[in-house]
Amino acid sequence: MMGHTWEGVSPIENPFVEGSTAEQLYELLARTDGRRTAAELATRADRGRGAVRETLESFAALGIVTERTGSPPTYERNDAHFPRDGAAVLARERSLEDLEARMDALVDRVWTYQRRYDAETPMGVDCSAVDVTPAVLSDWEAARAELRCYERARQIRLRDVMSTVESEERL
Repeated sequence: MMGHTWEGVSPIENPFVEGSTAEQLYELLARTDGRRTAAELATRADRGRGAVRETLESFAALGIVTERTGSPPTYERNDAHFPRDGAAVLARERSLEDLEARMDALVDRVWTYQRRYDAETPMGVDCSAVDVTPAVLSDWEAARAELRCYERARQIRLRDVMSTVESEERL
């Protein structure tokens, strides 16, 4: 549901494999402004420099980042590739408590659909059932997409909180 919006926020899906260097960098780039070296991004993403450099080269070829020549080269997010990231916006604008409260409501909504239709996702529903309508399935899928967006926002918020705590501990 890429075009669905929640309270003015348009989510952007991370297309990379969960837990991969590409996924970590994509999330990091979504909330990072300015130029960064591969070493800086590797440190922030807690990944190896070689893997990060290789991923950044792929990202440059895909147009996700712009590589600036220099010694060392720097990389900058291509804003055209990152339309307003819903998760990043939510993480900036909402407290952790607000994010978790909304997630609780969405989990309840999704769980209610799962119980009612005895399926994990809308794709698993027997569409010949009398009370199944396209609107119901669409609402269920929208709730799942919104929940994923809020989960990403919570992860971003938690990473930011941990980074702040670590920075304060170094002082």
